[in-house]
Amino acid sequence: MAEDRTLADRLAVYVNAEATDAFIPECAETAEVLIDGYVGSAEVPDKVRERAILEVGSELYNRRNAPNGIAQFATPDAAPIRVARDPLVGAYPILRHYVGIGAA
Repeated sequence: MAEDRTLADRLAVYVNAEATDAFIPECAETAEVLIDGYVGSAEVPDKVRERAILEVGSELYNRRNAPNGIAQFATPDAAPIRVARDPLVGAYPILRHYVGIGAA
C-alpha cells in the first residue's frame, strides 16, 4: 500500500530512481523542510502537503542532472530546458488555496 512507504520511497518512484540512491532521502527531507517553512501555521491536508513535497523533491533531485541550470530531456527536438531556480515553483499552485497569495 502506498501509505506504508516512506516519503523517500514515494519520491524515488515519482522521479523513476533507484530506491537505493542516497540522494533521494536527502531531497525528500529538504523538500519537507522547505514546504513546512512555506506553509508555516496554515492548515494543509496531509495528502496535499505530501504532493507538494514530492513536487519540490523532484525539482531538487532533477537539478543534479542539470549542469548550470540546463536540463535536456529525451524530446523529439532535444531542446534544452532551464530548470526553475526556486525549487518551490511547482508547489505554489498546489498550496495557494491553503496558504494564500503573498506568503513566504
